[in-house]
Amino acid sequence: MSTSLLLMLRARRMKSSSLCIKEATKSLYLKPFIKKRLFSSTSTLNGQRRDPGLASTGQASYPIEVSGPEGLPSRSEQIRRLASSSSASPYDILVVGGGATGCGIAFDAASREGSIKVACIERGDFASETSSRSTKLIWAGIRYMATATASLLSKKLLTSPLETLNDFAGEIKMVLNCHKERRYMTDKQRHLTNWVPIAIPFSEWHVSPAPFGHPIFGFFPVLAPFVLKIYDSMSGFTCPPSYVMGREKAKEIFPQLADRLIKYCAVFYEAQHNDSRTNIAIAMSAAEHGADISNYVEMIDTITEDDGKTVIGIKVMDRMTNEKFDIFSKKVVLAGGPFTDTMRSLEPAEEEMKTAVSAASGTHLVLPGYYCPQNIGLLDYNTSDGRFLFFVPWEKHTLVGTTDTKCPAETLPAPPEDEVKWILDECGKYLSKDLRVRRSDVLSAWRGWRPLAADPHAPPGAPVSRDHIISENPETGVIFVAGGKWTTWREMAEEAVDKVVGEDGPKARTLDLKLFGGEGYSPNLSIQLIQKHGMSNDTAVMLAKTYGGRSWEVCEMSHPTNHVWPRFGKQIVPNYPYIDAEVRYACKEYACTIEDILSRRTRLAFLNKDAAMNAIPLVADIMAEELRWTEDVKAEQMIAAQAYIESYAGRIPGNQESTLRGSNYENVKELFDAIDTDFSGFLDRTEVGELASTLGIDLSEMDLDTAFQEMDLNSNGRVDLQEFEVWCKYQFRFVIETTFCFDL
Repeated sequence: MSTSLLLMLRARRMKSSSLCIKEATKSLYLKPFIKKRLFSSTSTLNGQRRDPGLASTGQASYPIEVSGPEGLPSRSEQIRRLASSSSASPYDILVVGGGATGCGIAFDAASREGSIKVACIERGDFASETSSRSTKLIWAGIRYMATATASLLSKKLLTSPLETLNDFAGEIKMVLNCHKERRYMTDKQRHLTNWVPIAIPFSEWHVSPAPFGHPIFGFFPVLAPFVLKIYDSMSGFTCPPSYVMGREKAKEIFPQLADRLIKYCAVFYEAQHNDSRTNIAIAMSAAEHGADISNYVEMIDTITEDDGKTVIGIKVMDRMTNEKFDIFSKKVVLAGGPFTDTMRSLEPAEEEMKTAVSAASGTHLVLPGYYCPQNIGLLDYNTSDGRFLFFVPWEKHTLVGTTDTKCPAETLPAPPEDEVKWILDECGKYLSKDLRVRRSDVLSAWRGWRPLAADPHAPPGAPVSRDHIISENPETGVIFVAGGKWTTWREMAEEAVDKVVGEDGPKARTLDLKLFGGEGYSPNLSIQLIQKHGMSNDTAVMLAKTYGGRSWEVCEMSHPTNHVWPRFGKQIVPNYPYIDAEVRYACKEYACTIEDILSRRTRLAFLNKDAAMNAIPLVADIMAEELRWTEDVKAEQMIAAQAYIESYAGRIPGNQESTLRGSNYENVKELFDAIDTDFSGFLDRTEVGELASTLGIDLSEMDLDTAFQEMDLNSNGRVDLQEFEVWCKYQFRFVIETTFCFDL
């Protein structure tokens, strides 16, 4: 059976609402056989990828010219510009890394007066690693303020008073900087940010053990309103004011907490954003100001002067075409986040390289929206192991995180199952007894890696940075930037460029600049989109808060729905606002793979793994049309996207999911137990629906009702093992006939 036919079967969807259970089961059990054949000849088995972000096995998957967004060069033009540099005409600054920090450096440098010639490359997609896997908060550091106070009041104040006071001053300065940077984002980038209130519930007046490592914070329930007012003051009261929510109001807002003895909630505000979109906006802003920037260009070696030490450029490869070329620059800046040391290892060195960056992983879960109100979040400030755990509304879902585990950084987002379980257990602390978070409620889960930096070039006795590090190798001249957080991306970029241009160089202007899409944005933009283009309200709001003034350009690419309403904007998957035009527009913004669309240009994979899996065929069709993929390239792209999205955690733990997808279940009890995710001994309608979703089947409500009624022989609303066994006997016999028919 050909690959293309297998992919056609993989993309097949049930269209008839009167589909009988026999047909539903036919699709249900064909899927595992098809998937097994799809992956048999690739190296993407067991959640591993040959190379992050690379879908093609060797042939160019981006062979044609695709115009860029209005006023910006295309990706192909960017590649030509990057390849045209020479030792006689080098760039002034070459940035390696396309996360928030790397793109920020390119944006800062390109926007300064004096015509600084800037280049920036990223080996994957923009924001493909750490910058897309955050808690989606631009927070000013309330935890830092608390830990700084705890340190100030410790015994160390008596033994080393000057050091303690200096440490405290450093922490407070960092928090003040975070407030300044948060204000920049909320004031200047209104199309990308919003304020979200976060409630801290208190069920007692004294907490033991005391949080933040100091006994005084045992009285945090009493002190919280005063602490939060100080926190407000550090922003110059430019954020919405913190307040106290009484017990009755807390019960009304958080019905999930209704049977707990909540004394009150202290509420404060943080900023929220769509992290990957912010990153792409920074990248496009850099291009808008003249930087030559491209994704999927990998650094493979350095170029040195005749002395064999001083780096004057790098050797790179365009991973979409496998073309190799050189980029020359007066200064190379590495911004690889937790992967910085991998980049540094390519520098010429006579001695063994000292480690500069270690990594800590953080796992996040996405739950259905009903676990959190849509306009307010929750903070557990004192989890069982002392971490902060946020419950925040995000894209009409509930985002929960994060863990903090030191471990080597990886490129796949697959979270450890024990961390998923830990978060679910912590969730249970705040829920009423009649509401239980099930493992099958996890729509998506991922982890990212936070870089923890130390300066390997610092002189002995130099103070350790509490935030980010900018360090220059005295032998090679290469600078690296590591550490920090989303809130301070602009500050890090400014400091990095300052280090390159020196005190007498042109000054940063980014505090006065809006990011890509900021021009033309207004709070009423979504209404204007509805009026002119006939978009649904959800889609219009999403477009306005994602693309800002560039929403008009996106809408012009939308196709008619052939429905009364909405008139334009075909959804790429039901129940989510993402539309066909976004896929087309993303190709202009240098999207090269299906993974780019589902993980970062939309956030579907982060919100709902199963929905993202179901969207692959349609996204592939649109991208193939825009980028003129061959059938072979399209097939490879679909396989790579499926393998990548499999690496997110979903409703069913990875080991159970692989069993569900890869077996034809001669042991009916094994199948029954795998589907029975709540271990009740019965299957309900929801669990049967989850099984279909896991296997990539888009069942309508009527289809699901029909399927469940066929199983439920006793008509009591649940299916026991005996009923399931009777149903399976008929279905397995049908599958065998189908298997021979399709020659699988």
